[in-house]
Amino acid sequence: MIILLTLTSELWQPNELYFKLSYQQRTRAKRYQALFKYHIPEEELGRIRNATQSDMVLGDDRFKEEIEALTGRRVTPRKRGRKSSQMD
Repeated sequence: MIILLTLTSELWQPNELYFKLSYQQRTRAKRYQALFKYHIPEEELGRIRNATQSDMVLGDDRFKEEIEALTGRRVTPRKRGRKSSQMD
């Protein structure tokens, strides 16, 4: 059995949601482990990796629009290729 998050580090600080899992550290670690109990399909992991590596948001269009509005930056990839030239 692996007990997670029992070591302290200056490089990593737990999120406040982690602390809300339990007041007791041992119970908190077990509950955190339970979050990863089920297998995530490889296709979904690929989507998560791609979004993370390209600094994009993973979610539906409404969620992406909300994040763009809140952050003021693009969170979806631009269309690939050159812009089409417009002839007048």
